[in-house]
Amino acid sequence: MGLAKLKAAMFITFVILFGTVLALSGVLVWILAPGLYAQSALYLVMFLLGLTIFFTLIQWLMAPWMIRAFTNMRPVDAKEYPWLHEMLDDICRKARLKNKPKLYVVNDGTPNAFAFGRTRSNSFIALHTGLLESLNKDEIKSVLAHEVGHVKHNDIVLITIASMIPVFVYYLIIAIGSIVSRSRNDDDNGLAVIFIWIGAYIAQFFTYLIVLYLSRVREFYADAFAGAATSPKNMRTALAKIAYGFPHMSSGKLKKYGKTRAFYIADPYAAEAIADRDKQLRKDMEESVKKRQKEGRHLDAGKELESAMEWERTRMAAKFMQIFSTHPLAYRRIDALFELEKEKHRPEDL
Repeated sequence: MGLAKLKAAMFITFVILFGTVLALSGVLVWILAPGLYAQSALYLVMFLLGLTIFFTLIQWLMAPWMIRAFTNMRPVDAKEYPWLHEMLDDICRKARLKNKPKLYVVNDGTPNAFAFGRTRSNSFIALHTGLLESLNKDEIKSVLAHEVGHVKHNDIVLITIASMIPVFVYYLIIAIGSIVSRSRNDDDNGLAVIFIWIGAYIAQFFTYLIVLYLSRVREFYADAFAGAATSPKNMRTALAKIAYGFPHMSSGKLKKYGKTRAFYIADPYAAEAIADRDKQLRKDMEESVKKRQKEGRHLDAGKELESAMEWERTRMAAKFMQIFSTHPLAYRRIDALFELEKEKHRPEDL
């Protein structure tokens, strides 16, 4: 997916999301207008929107504290990992971020990383110890750049706003249905209420799928920034190692990350449906392992390559799983990085 397609996909997704809300609000006004209740309909829409914003705002404010408590992370000491701070400083300069995200480390063997926070000026990046042990330093820098990309693009705020829409749509349809059913004087009100609830759930589910699609598109966008700010090749090999590590986790351990999967650089659940891209990626992986060995940082090259070099699974189940995932399948992200590498974008373009 090239940059132009990426931006077009994001624009269309926003149009569909907010267009759905406007259309449903218009339906509510249309239903009530003949009875001269249009103003009441507007008040109802504003009340439901305000209620949704209120609860989302609480979640947004409390999220950083809850994530830190849930993962039991600790701040990264500049004396312990000076090279990490140097990498982050360099990436932030390229991203033109005024405020450097605070670095944290999570004592966890899974190779992953995630960004969280409230705004660009109040952001955090967490790296798992498993990622620091599995990737070479160039790949770690690419992963850091991916997370900085999320901060630069304000994805935390954007996805938070988008996540309000399924909730708002659900309550809006319930309100419309309640008004319609009360205006009827027949004996079919019970059946009407059932259809209203079903319709509300379907609409909520539909908009939720759109939000998930938006999340996947934003992952492509963060990958594009990481590739431009560091190296597309390093981002590809990092993704291969991270994504292909998850299939070896037990189902119990996968469940542990279910509630926070949207924060990670790769989706643990989608990882079971992905594998290697092609011969070029194999070559990149071999170079990556050699570099990792030169760094002398406890590499098990055989196991790492065996995990990363499995052929892509082309089952329909994998593509179906992606619909319900916050992240694209890794092979698609790797393909996109190959395409973006040809376009040669600068970090400031992204």
